[in-house]
Amino acid sequence: MQPDIEIYLLSCPTERIISWLEQDFSVLDMRKPSDIATKLHLDWNGRDIPVTILEQAAGKRFTSIWFDAEQTPWDSDRECAKRAFEALQCEVRCNYQGWQEDGQEDPDLWWRINADGEGPYIWR
Repeated sequence: MQPDIEIYLLSCPTERIISWLEQDFSVLDMRKPSDIATKLHLDWNGRDIPVTILEQAAGKRFTSIWFDAEQTPWDSDRECAKRAFEALQCEVRCNYQGWQEDGQEDPDLWWRINADGEGPYIWR
């Protein structure tokens, strides 16, 4: 299990992302601390999951969704990315191997899911 989940969506409006999240979670709280950031607290099986949606997180076109909790419906970034792509039909990228404490992974190696399929991707 990962300490958190983070995915990146290409050209996907925050409103669509929130609508997707409302399908699987109850929104307990939502704030917009800036023009590009939305912070939510979601309920999943009685657990409070803090979430940050940050537009322009990787260049102007990518939006980050960060689930700051160890327990989510997904065991990995890749599982979350697959679910997001199924629901939103926007290209999704996530860390190839997930986060690990001793971190030997290549920081440029990502997993990409889009209409052409899914697989490893060098993101620079």
